[in-house]
Order: sequence, then structure tokens, then C-alpha cells
Amino acid sequence: AVVASLRKLGIEITMLTGDNRDAALAIGKQVGLSPEEIKSKLLPEEKLEFIERASRGRSNTSSVICNPFAKPNLVLMCGDGVNDAPALAAADVGVAMGEGAALSMETSDVTLLDSNLEKIEYSIRMGKRVTAKIVQNVVFSLVVKFTVLGFALAGRAQLWAAIATDVGAMLLVTLNAMMLLPKRQTSADVDNMKDDIEQGDLRKNRQSVNRQSSKSNALGIEGKMIGQAAEGCAKGCCAQSSKVETT
Repeated sequence: AVVASLRKLGIEITMLTGDNRDAALAIGKQVGLSPEEIKSKLLPEEKLEFIERASRGRSNTSSVICNPFAKPNLVLMCGDGVNDAPALAAADVGVAMGEGAALSMETSDVTLLDSNLEKIEYSIRMGKRVTAKIVQNVVFSLVVKFTVLGFALAGRAQLWAAIATDVGAMLLVTLNAMMLLPKRQTSADVDNMKDDIEQGDLRKNRQSVNRQSSKSNALGIEGKMIGQAAEGCAKGCCAQSSKVETT
């Protein structure tokens, strides 16, 4: 679902992995990738070379100053391992998994709190919304300023009108930016979140109980082995040494 959503946004996706071809194809097929979009048996330097080639080969390399209306063609790398760290650092935007290696999180630009790839799609959509709001606010502010300036040059603008216009534009720009804030959650959403948290706590408790039981079993087995070894020693060499001393 995430791969299909990213494709709808016009994003080309390529899977880079160090696993063998069969395992890579099996995983890629599950997420909806074609064999041509899967690169397997890659070393860390090969992943880095692929990212560098993608950065050099992008069609739109003009700067924002030369062409401010051009859409940027950037390269995003998402990884969680130590082998992904060089590629994360070389990409225009590096995204690391929160449950991955510490080195990948240090070299990346963005770190997800977990391994949910849907947050990448959310971040991209939110980034586009923020950019659109910035453009809207800047254009609206400039139009208001130039309008007031035109009336002032014509001698038809009063001071109170200029102040009211400036304050009103500021309020409208602020309200427009506040539309990016998340909507207030309903009681049903809160209940669902509580259920998810409780289920997650139950899973953690079960995992901790399983770890404790496995540790206790291991300690029990180790204690039995030590007891058997001590018993064997008492019947064997230790018993012979005591006989020698008595004689």
C-alpha cells in the first residue's frame, strides 16, 4: 500500500539490498516491486555508488534562482542498517528507522520513531502542504502590501487603514497556517489508541514473562549441570583423594 501511494505521488522506487536475488525478489513481490526495481547482493559502497549516480543523473538540475518554478528532483534513501549509513549521508534526504542502527540515525536527516513506512508518505504530503501554505501566505502578504502602497502613493490611504490592513493580513496568514494543525481526535479515536496501547503493553509483558521464564529455565539447567558435576566429583577424584589422606 505504501509503495502504491508513493507511486501515485510520482516517486520512483528502487529496492537496494545485500540479500541474495531470490530473497530480494520474494520480498519485493510482496510489497509490489518489479524485478527491474530490485537491486540485490549490494555492498555498502555499491549502494553509495547507486545513490550518487541517481543524484548525478536527475534530469532537472537547474537551481531555484535560475528556475524558481521548477520542481526539485531529489533522491531519498531509507535504511536502518550500518551498511546503509554511507548511502543515507550521500542522499539528498536520508531517512533512518527508529529501530535501526545508531550509525544510520546519526548520518540521516530524518529519523522515524518506528519502522512504519507510512510515515514517509505522511511526511512527504505534509511537506507539500507546508510549502503550498508558505507560497500562499507570501503571495497574499505581498499583494496586500503593494495594494496599500499603491493607495498611499495616490494619497488615498490613511494611517489607520494601513495599520488595520497590516494586522488583518497577519491574522489571515496565521489562520491559514494553523490549518496545517491536526484535527482534534474524537472519543472513538482516543479509545482505539488506548486499546492499541493496552495491547502493546500486554505483548511487552508477555515478552518479558517469556524472557524471565527462559532465563529461569536456563538457570535451572545450569544449576542441575553444576550439581551433577559436583556429585560426580564427590564420587570420583575427590573421594579418591580423601581415601588417600585417610591411609
